[in-house]
Amino acid sequence: VLRLTSFPDGHKAEDQTEGTNVAKYFDRGWCYTEQSWAGLTKAGYLSLDLGLMRGGVEYDCGSLREDCTQDGGRRPPLLPSAFAAELEKKSFTNGKDDKPLVKRLYEAAFEEQFGKATELDYAYLGWGDAEAAQLAEVLASGAAPRLEQLKLFDNKIGD
Repeated sequence: VLRLTSFPDGHKAEDQTEGTNVAKYFDRGWCYTEQSWAGLTKAGYLSLDLGLMRGGVEYDCGSLREDCTQDGGRRPPLLPSAFAAELEKKSFTNGKDDKPLVKRLYEAAFEEQFGKATELDYAYLGWGDAEAAQLAEVLASGAAPRLEQLKLFDNKIGD
């Protein structure tokens, strides 16, 4: 999954056509939802935030993954109830119709993906204690009954 969470230098929101949702990436309902879906069970190195790329850097596969997965590039999964609460703070072009739909779609994706997951790989994401606690809440809910392996190495999680 490739996400572009910031506009290139020189981009002007006022240049967009009328009716375009010009809210910041993390404030937009569909962007937030798609990011949340991608972050459920996909291995951390398969979800890159290209908005974290540094100008003037020539990337190879390894350096691109390193820069684009660290320090907030990927959040831990949320229980459907927590996702629904967070979604209320987001903007949609058509929020009246989209919010209920998105909540249902997230819950279905959450149940399907966690229900069949045998391995979760959240390594190298720069997560700390808060992110570990959020993940622990999801796992304690019984959402992943088939889970056999959980990878959290090379994060910033304390004892």
